[in-house]
Amino acid sequence: MPNVRLIYAKSGYFLPTHNGLIHGFLAAVSSKVDTTILVVWIPEHLVHAQDKPCFARLDGVLASDEGFPDVVLDPGSNETLVIPLKDIFSFHLSPPSIMYHGTLGITTRNQTRLEPLQYRGQHTTAWPVYDFMDILSAFTTIQRAEVAQPASGGLTTAASHDPLNEALQNARWSILDRFSQIPGFSRTAAHVLDHPIIKPLMPLLPPSVQAMSRNQTVQTTMHEYDRFTYYLARWTHRDTPQEPPPSAKTDLDQIFAEADAITAQCVHTRRGPIMAEEWVEFFDAEGKLCVNKETVYRSIFRAGLDPDVRIEAWKFLLEIYPWDSTFDEREAIRRSKVDEYYEYKSQWFNDMDTRTTKEFQDEKHRIDKDVHRTDRSIPFFEGEDMPNPDPDMTVGTNSNLEIMKDILVTYNAYNTELGYVQGMSDLLAPLFVAMGTEEMAFWGFVQFMERVKSNFYRDQSGMHHQLQTLDRLIHFMDPELYKRLEETETVNLFFCFRWLLVWFKREFEWDDVIRLWEVLWTDSLSPHFLMFVALAVLDTHRHAILNDLHAFDEILKYTNELSGSIDLEETLQRAEVLFYKFEGRVKALDRRRDELKSQLQVRAVWNNDQERAAIEQSLEQVQLDDKLRQLLKK
Repeated sequence: MPNVRLIYAKSGYFLPTHNGLIHGFLAAVSSKVDTTILVVWIPEHLVHAQDKPCFARLDGVLASDEGFPDVVLDPGSNETLVIPLKDIFSFHLSPPSIMYHGTLGITTRNQTRLEPLQYRGQHTTAWPVYDFMDILSAFTTIQRAEVAQPASGGLTTAASHDPLNEALQNARWSILDRFSQIPGFSRTAAHVLDHPIIKPLMPLLPPSVQAMSRNQTVQTTMHEYDRFTYYLARWTHRDTPQEPPPSAKTDLDQIFAEADAITAQCVHTRRGPIMAEEWVEFFDAEGKLCVNKETVYRSIFRAGLDPDVRIEAWKFLLEIYPWDSTFDEREAIRRSKVDEYYEYKSQWFNDMDTRTTKEFQDEKHRIDKDVHRTDRSIPFFEGEDMPNPDPDMTVGTNSNLEIMKDILVTYNAYNTELGYVQGMSDLLAPLFVAMGTEEMAFWGFVQFMERVKSNFYRDQSGMHHQLQTLDRLIHFMDPELYKRLEETETVNLFFCFRWLLVWFKREFEWDDVIRLWEVLWTDSLSPHFLMFVALAVLDTHRHAILNDLHAFDEILKYTNELSGSIDLEETLQRAEVLFYKFEGRVKALDRRRDELKSQLQVRAVWNNDQERAAIEQSLEQVQLDDKLRQLLKK
């Protein structure tokens, strides 16, 4: 009878004996009796015949979505190695070299050292023992140690040279990330912790992960976008900036205090929106811009636009129209863009062979579902006065919803590399309303997506980079708040994910979202001013986070409930002042760095090793993180 559940297995591991090398599988299994995790090496000839397909199918990979198979394991065999993971004290890993095969040794908690296994299989990209360590790390803490010392909990690994350290540093993703890499899973699963692959493992995962699966706030948030799921699964480990040593921190405190005193007098430049009369004055009789375009950008940044101006101004902000064009040239561009749009649309709209493929129909259905969930309370998208052309949809539709679907399907044909990704409908809706026509809404969307396309990369690298940057910014501007986020295990900034993904689309009222976007499109102070908007929201609610919220789910619930209640003008005012404060701190660091460099040039310092070392240490502490410096680039 099957008595264990096979989690992972890899062939190519040999046990040296006096009769020669015996080939077998290194595996991680779970007992069906008490869910204990077992580390197993089983000779190939002892694998039961009915289980061989399972071992072959799982050779070096996790189970697919049909679950983890049950297999037979005979622990009574003196040839099979079976050790509960909790009884292992350390692993000794010797990665392969030109001269030697890689080996894996195990020492138990009673200090018994087992005969090392040799790996002689293929490892074209990475030594597979690292994968095995990665999987085991989902069930216990594994720490690297040059010389293993007995400990009360967790495991240690001892390595023969540095490649292990690098590999382990790169292998910090939890087992949830492994699940997210299964083809098709990350884009179709509504909730990673509800997936059939993970359910058998839930009793085995750490308590914090099990608690997350039951947390209604986390579940509700993750159901909103499947990209939440993938981010949380993949980027749980973060590269946290290190606190400077006490001596350097004192120096930084003084530098920042002086800089903050200088910028304390800075005020925001917000004013009322640009009306049609003011907009017209920017252009001459031929429709050509007669002021510097930076002047227009600054004006829009400070004021936003009146709705009567927006339909024309957005075409400039989104670079559909060149700033130096005339009325006639812009009309020619508009006509050309209309024709070009219908050329892209015809690639699917008039091609029945394409429309009848399963791939197209599945993609179209995904778009249909997302559009029907987008901004339905806005009058422009209200109502269902038309039958739905999608037979799988049980709701009616209207002409604006159908046009928005067509735009997104056309974008899927236009940008075949990126295609349609959930969340894009949120970005298109305001553009469609503001632009007024299907064709211009499409080209506005194309240009907007050029700015934010990295948000929708399937590897989540764009979102990871942005959240890392925000992480650095919080740490730089408000160490006390950052420490609180660390204490509440919130420094993955999961609660900020939606803010950055769709540019606060869900956080502000509809009209405010439109005004926010046109302010951000100007790049007036920074091409990454969105970061300062996020910082401003956190700064506004700083007191609650520091004093009233004590756990990850409390902060997530609190920030989710801000949706629709954030004051845009106050936020933009605060964001602008925070930017000036940030800029002042950066300039102060740069001045201090220049002073230290000058001190190093003094001849007297050359002959004083202690003084030179102190200056060099101070110089290192005033270096600015590259991600933060990029916030100043124009």
